[in-house]
Amino acid sequence: MAVFDRLPAELYLLILDKLSLFSDLCNCSMASFPQSISDQMQQVSKKWRRLSNDNVLWGRMLSYRCIAIPEASTHTSEPAMGRNKLAFSVWYTQYAGFTDSYTRMHRAFNRLEKWACKACPHVWQSLAPGLVWVSGESVPVRELLSVVSDSPDMRDFIMAHHIHDGQRRRQRFLEYGLFGSYECYGEVCSLSWLSSRMLQIVDMGRFRILVFAWCHVTRNYLGIVVGCPIAHTQRLLHHVIQLQPQSYRFVDKGLFGSFFVSYVDALSSGHHDVHDNVISLMPNTGPHTSTSYTRGIKITITAMFCADETPRYRVYRYQVTLELIDSVQLGYQCVQLESRHWLVHYANHEYVHANGAGVVGEFPVLSVERPFYRYCSRVEDDPAGLEVVGFEGQFTVVPGSLVDPKGPAIELPVPYIELPIPMEII
Repeated sequence: MAVFDRLPAELYLLILDKLSLFSDLCNCSMASFPQSISDQMQQVSKKWRRLSNDNVLWGRMLSYRCIAIPEASTHTSEPAMGRNKLAFSVWYTQYAGFTDSYTRMHRAFNRLEKWACKACPHVWQSLAPGLVWVSGESVPVRELLSVVSDSPDMRDFIMAHHIHDGQRRRQRFLEYGLFGSYECYGEVCSLSWLSSRMLQIVDMGRFRILVFAWCHVTRNYLGIVVGCPIAHTQRLLHHVIQLQPQSYRFVDKGLFGSFFVSYVDALSSGHHDVHDNVISLMPNTGPHTSTSYTRGIKITITAMFCADETPRYRVYRYQVTLELIDSVQLGYQCVQLESRHWLVHYANHEYVHANGAGVVGEFPVLSVERPFYRYCSRVEDDPAGLEVVGFEGQFTVVPGSLVDPKGPAIELPVPYIELPIPMEII
């Protein structure tokens, strides 16, 4: 300790600045003179104590925890412990048990705000003000979740509603679901984040699901398992899940905090396309996507399991995006889609061919002026029992137009895409 006492104040502050845990900083500032050599391992000197109360250090700790730094006092004298340390102490008391969730969710929402204000401001504008924090808990959410009110696994979810209480349900915001949208055969699915007043717990056979995101048109949803058979408690309780009620097939997305942080990271990294302020529900990259680039045309396909479907067989929706990237490489100013050809693979290694003119009844044109086209369709298990596992294929486009072709047809191959096979509860 004597060696450390001789260090200049600047070096002390550099050492203390490396303490990322506030408990370490607190230990350095809670000291009296050591009484023995053994006590020296537990106590610190007055110099340590004075320097560890430094406002700059505690200001950095406030920033690290996403806490607002208080303005300088107008009075001539500061509090004994320093205003930033005092602010930290008040925050830590107020959010006892929720401090880690507070920081984790505020960081996620800060990243979401930075991204959404540029990419899709309508989504950010749709978020409602947060619930008031009373006596260490967000009362409306805690009352609804009384069955899991003591679970640390639910604290990120509760904190999210404290920051923003879901999305406003005004008509002008319904198509801007925070958790993504898609359109399939004229039917639009938009997963909106529900406010605390609209949260509901529904029974799905042996499971109780807290639905927190919902599409009122397709009945697609995101939910948290708040009750399940004992055999599934360890791997599913409090997890975000999509469950197909008829078959008990499901997609597990992990605990809410991990799910939400990963989702925001994916948005910030550009892994979900945004068109006219609408977030695509299906990512444009990842294990269940396929991307090809041929003659200046980029094709991206992504697939998802449909937990909202009622049949006992598996149903998947897939989204296809065609984009003219380089007309010079293409050699033409525009092309029109003529046909599609799919090779659908099944689990027993059989496959079937599926051909058709155009897509979903349309023959879209890609041009320099309108280089983008997207559609959504579906693929499902064979009703006879064959389980679909993936597909590949090609599109055929004609330079110019179908009625006035400017050159020979061009084939655009689509690499194999593996479908996201859901887990099953036996």
